[in-house]
Amino acid sequence: MKEWLATSPLASALKVFVAIVLTAAVADFANVGSLTLANWQTWVIMGLGSAVPVIVNWLNPADSRYGRGE
Repeated sequence: MKEWLATSPLASALKVFVAIVLTAAVADFANVGSLTLANWQTWVIMGLGSAVPVIVNWLNPADSRYGRGE
């Protein structure tokens, strides 16, 4: 599992997604004063948008960071 988290492009995208969702949840907590799931759709959209560059880099054959171009 550790190796997959360290080397997989999908794991990198997942890590970015989770980091952004947690950051958005904490930001909402700071604004509202309590943690509610009222804005979960916004958090997911932000997380997906942040993970897109990692996936695009993985699909790019000229990018050798994830193995397709190696």
